[in-house]
Amino acid sequence: MTPHRAIPQIIQVFARPEGVLEIHFANGDTGKLKLSDHLPFTGHFAPLAQPNFFRQVFVDHGTLCWPNNIDLDPVVVHAWTMGEPVELALAQPT
Repeated sequence: MTPHRAIPQIIQVFARPEGVLEIHFANGDTGKLKLSDHLPFTGHFAPLAQPNFFRQVFVDHGTLCWPNNIDLDPVVVHAWTMGEPVELALAQPT
């Protein structure tokens, strides 16, 4: 059984040039993330390809958000930022 890990909370974000986010987490971790390396800017995420929209990033309750109801799971954002693999939790049949 995998030990329970707290959900990382984002406390601060800065949009940097070239589509990079500088992200600070409540646990003291910090790093830079080029979001387009992990997420295609198509469909619901297409507005992120526009620099003016991308720079509108903000933090809401520990989560990265943009207007138009775009948000990203803080667990995934932390893994991407820290260069860790993203582990998917699979539902176990009951």
